[in-house]
Amino acid sequence: MARPVMRTPMAFARLPVDQETYIADVRMFDQEGFGAIYLIDDDRKAIIETGTSWDAGRILEAVRGFGLKGPDIDALIVSHIHLDHAGGAGFLLPEMPRATVYVHERGFKHLVDPTKLVASAREAIGPEEAEKFGTMQAIPPDRLVAVKDQDRLELGKHSLVFLDSPGHAPHELTILDERNRCVYTGDAAGLYFPGDEILMPVAPAPAFDLERNLQTLRRLMALEPKALLFSHYGPHRDPRKAIEAMLAAYPAWARIVGEKLASVGEDGVLRMLYDMSCRAAKRYPRDFLERRIRVSITGLAVYHERLERVGPGR
Repeated sequence: MARPVMRTPMAFARLPVDQETYIADVRMFDQEGFGAIYLIDDDRKAIIETGTSWDAGRILEAVRGFGLKGPDIDALIVSHIHLDHAGGAGFLLPEMPRATVYVHERGFKHLVDPTKLVASAREAIGPEEAEKFGTMQAIPPDRLVAVKDQDRLELGKHSLVFLDSPGHAPHELTILDERNRCVYTGDAAGLYFPGDEILMPVAPAPAFDLERNLQTLRRLMALEPKALLFSHYGPHRDPRKAIEAMLAAYPAWARIVGEKLASVGEDGVLRMLYDMSCRAAKRYPRDFLERRIRVSITGLAVYHERLERVGPGR
């Protein structure tokens, strides 16, 4: 069944941290302030994150509204291969004939053939939620670049450094822009809900790894970035405060799920985590935030099951 198309115009707006870097809100899952797409308007043009398959048309509209055409885009960069970050890539490429997709080396094969990835996502989040995440379109290998830790992409003034950032997923990248010292976090630093100023862990099944996610957060802290550019959602201008909050929240959430899920059930754990993280919510609906928390409850339960079988970090 076709998903209703939102008609609200989407436009790129300049970030306060850099004259050539812009953000657009794709209103992912029909929610304002959740799905960020970034544009770097340099000698070579780059888009960071591609949203879901549902978002591709709106991204193209925003590119045209900015005064560019599809062939002007040189690079599409996905922080990882989950459907809300890489789902739009295969649908954008036909309109962007010069663009190459940059993806973690562990994710390369899944963009060439996304069959298993789409099936795994559907199993992890259920058919109703999977409909909101959309699907993926296979990308020819010659339109892809597999990147590893410390690889670079030169755009002109802006030099991007790719950082292997496991924890959220083994195919997670964060990206340091050396010109403005901002870091594109993907999902490696959790979720940020501006306005309500909520910072929330995100720990999806099947591959979330707490220890590796904490290592990634410490690595980001050591970079001393000027801002964190969240995919969900937008710039956070106090990176140390945000990372310190996440270094405390991730273990706390993992502990609550591990200790309480069997006795109070998912709904009981949901209430505890919501009260811990989301009491200040005014801009974002409770139901929307609870859906995000349920994803992490499931992922943390799977994480604990894996620990019991094989031990940490495996």
